[in-house]
Amino acid sequence: MSEASRPPQPKRRRAPRAPRPRRVWLRTLRLAVTVHPWRCAGIGAGALLLAALIATTSLPMALAERHPALALALHPEHPRALLTLAGQERARLATATAQEQEQAAARAEQAAADAAAAAATAAGGEQAEDAGLPPVPADDADALAQQERAHAASLTPPPEAAEPEAPDAADTSPPPAPEDLPAIRATLRDLAARILAGAPLDASAWRLTGETSDDLASSNQAMQEAVARSRRETVAAFWLMHQDYEQRDYSGVVRLADVLLRTRPALNEYTLSYLNSLALTPEGRDALVAALVQNPSWRTLFMRSVGNKLAASDAPLALFQQLKDAGSPPSEAELVPLLRARMAAEKRAGGAYNIWLQMLPTDEVLKVKPANNLDFAQDPSSLPFNWNLPRSVNAFIDLQRRSDDSAGRVLRIRFGVGRVKLGALEQVTFLRPGSYRFSGEQKGLMSSKRGMVWQVLCYPGGPVAGQSTQLLGAPRTWRPFTFDITIPNNGRCDAQRLRLIHDSRSTSEQFASGEIQFQSLQIAPLEAAASGG
Repeated sequence: MSEASRPPQPKRRRAPRAPRPRRVWLRTLRLAVTVHPWRCAGIGAGALLLAALIATTSLPMALAERHPALALALHPEHPRALLTLAGQERARLATATAQEQEQAAARAEQAAADAAAAAATAAGGEQAEDAGLPPVPADDADALAQQERAHAASLTPPPEAAEPEAPDAADTSPPPAPEDLPAIRATLRDLAARILAGAPLDASAWRLTGETSDDLASSNQAMQEAVARSRRETVAAFWLMHQDYEQRDYSGVVRLADVLLRTRPALNEYTLSYLNSLALTPEGRDALVAALVQNPSWRTLFMRSVGNKLAASDAPLALFQQLKDAGSPPSEAELVPLLRARMAAEKRAGGAYNIWLQMLPTDEVLKVKPANNLDFAQDPSSLPFNWNLPRSVNAFIDLQRRSDDSAGRVLRIRFGVGRVKLGALEQVTFLRPGSYRFSGEQKGLMSSKRGMVWQVLCYPGGPVAGQSTQLLGAPRTWRPFTFDITIPNNGRCDAQRLRLIHDSRSTSEQFASGEIQFQSLQIAPLEAAASGG
């Protein structure tokens, strides 16, 4: 069929276009305003009020730390934004203060160098006059002064400046000069006053007020207000603690140290230095005892610190004695650091031994012997005058009940298969000069190239006063062993180290297996001990 003979096709109708969203929105809004004009007016006013509240409260809070200037444009007295600006000003104050100190040090160094150069020039001129030679040229004197300054700088390390707070990313102002210090301090005072006007409970603002005040009494009051509102105001707490220390208000020092030790553990070293110095005076010890008897959380930490730092002094002993009289004697964990540090400082054990005896209850003092706990009836401890368990690898030490129901216990050492690292089981003893016999019983079967050896050495690292043969145990029954000890009367062996070691001398001799046991240890004199020593 040709195209001409085809019947005409009906035209397709185009679907109506959907109205544009914008027109629909405008049409809906226009219709709503026409139908409910007062309701729409109320909704619009509420929306504007909500936007204003967000712009003046929530939005400034979000911008306060990153963009304080923009936050203050929305809320001119926003406390958080003002505090951010105060932090930036405080960083500038620290920078200017550091520069001022550097300039003062440079001026002092220059004055000293000029004086040295003048002295050298005068000395050179006098020598030249005496020898008939020309004086030293000025250039040489300047070179000598430069050498002196370089040598002084090499001997004196530069002071470590405090790391300033990160300024605003948009802050491109030049670094402050020392001449700007009064203006910066005035700006900080003004910012602190504005912050307190809007947020009177803000502890940081009170601390800034105390830092920038020119009156000591006003600074003290402001710092107290800061600590009263937040115990985490570390700067204010340290400032007040130092003031109390200078004014000898030792109770105040202890109170503020308690705050810092609980809230800022990273600064314990600096806080404990104040408490340690209090232990050197009777009034300071009274304040410390009044706090320590309450058993604060930092008591053990302080007792260890004072024992290590003041080991060469009698102040820790006086403090511990006061605690004992107050019914709160030091525990073993609190006493051991003092004893160990005292022994290391004196290279002797007598002073630490006397301190330990004074801290013991009266009934316990009567039980003390030259060599303690030889029957292992008491558990080992960290005290130097009792058995100290060593750190070992592939070896295990324990105490068991005796099979014959006798008093005391059995020392058992078990070895794994392979290389063994066994430290020394030891204690410090006080045998008087003379001859003794060490006896005991061994059992078990230890397989190793080298066995166990009991030794008595003069403290701290003197000669061997006596030692046993190598012991590898008895397979079936208890077998006795003995060796003799001779303590010289020369004043160099007042204390001894009694110890049990694995007598391995090389890596190949550290391999051991099996187990070995000891019981019934005794040290008996062979003759009357000398009266001296």
